[in-house]
Amino acid sequence: MIKLGLVGTHWITAQFAEAAIASGNYEIVAIYSRQKKNALAFAEQIHQTQAVLYDDFDVFLDSGIQTVYLASPNSFHFQHAKAAIEHGVDAIVEKPVVSNPSEFKIILDCLANHPEVRLFEAARNYHDANFQAIKEAITNLAGLQAANLFYTHYSSRFDEYLANPDNPPNVFTTKFSGGALYDLGIYPLYDVVGWFGYPKEADYQAQLLKSGVDGFGWIHLKYDNFSIGIFISKTFNSESQSEIFALKETIRIDSPSELNQVTAFDGQNSRIIVQGNGQNPLLDEVKDFASVLNDRYAKANSDKYEDWLATASQVTQLLFDLRKSAGIRFSADND
Repeated sequence: MIKLGLVGTHWITAQFAEAAIASGNYEIVAIYSRQKKNALAFAEQIHQTQAVLYDDFDVFLDSGIQTVYLASPNSFHFQHAKAAIEHGVDAIVEKPVVSNPSEFKIILDCLANHPEVRLFEAARNYHDANFQAIKEAITNLAGLQAANLFYTHYSSRFDEYLANPDNPPNVFTTKFSGGALYDLGIYPLYDVVGWFGYPKEADYQAQLLKSGVDGFGWIHLKYDNFSIGIFISKTFNSESQSEIFALKETIRIDSPSELNQVTAFDGQNSRIIVQGNGQNPLLDEVKDFASVLNDRYAKANSDKYEDWLATASQVTQLLFDLRKSAGIRFSADND
């Protein structure tokens, strides 16, 4: 059993904890929060009251945990991941793993100095069992022409932003590396990099909020013989499906992050490519990470890990280039 420590006390951490326990590979032994009372409330919420609670991050890292799951605000991911590596603790970092390529380079340098440590970006869709099935279906398409991916979700924090835009919640600030691109856009970017490779050109037309982050916008990615459009929003909802267009056949995807309902349509008939199984959406990724952590030096696992790390590096660079094209600057860029 992997001795797991948790950082972050909101819904995504609870979902990850549930998946980790369900996988049978992890034991939650420690929970960190800047306020220990929040760690206590969270431990009770996820029924892990045996976990030791910490409000000192360094003490937490030295408590005997083997792996840490980091779901702190985006801008803290870099310093928390770096500290974990330097303490010899494997790190599973909720997306985005860092705020910019400069931080990623430092993380890679730290990993080189601690070759026994593994770091993963928790991009759940990239590890979903349906992801590979969709990739195979795309490979078999005749005459790929274009794709439109839609991922919109009205943020539960946007009402708070509208009520007081001069004091926005973390997810809508440049100080905490927030906005639609880094919260939602990373999912379809993992899809396109995994399915189609790295684009030749990338541009982001974003609607910026007063706080300086993007509320919604269009991403345009250009490849040699086709183009991809990605629409993302944290300020309204849409039921638009994502579609990949070939000649006669179109692949329809319910959500770039969930990948639960995927069909092919030829103008007359539809066929199911994959369907979701109703399991915790983080279960596949926690199993993938455990497979590497439990036998990290096996060649097959090393190859998988290096592929995941390389993809995380590509997505980090693509996020940064898109953000730069939209004129969005994070506080982390000044460090």
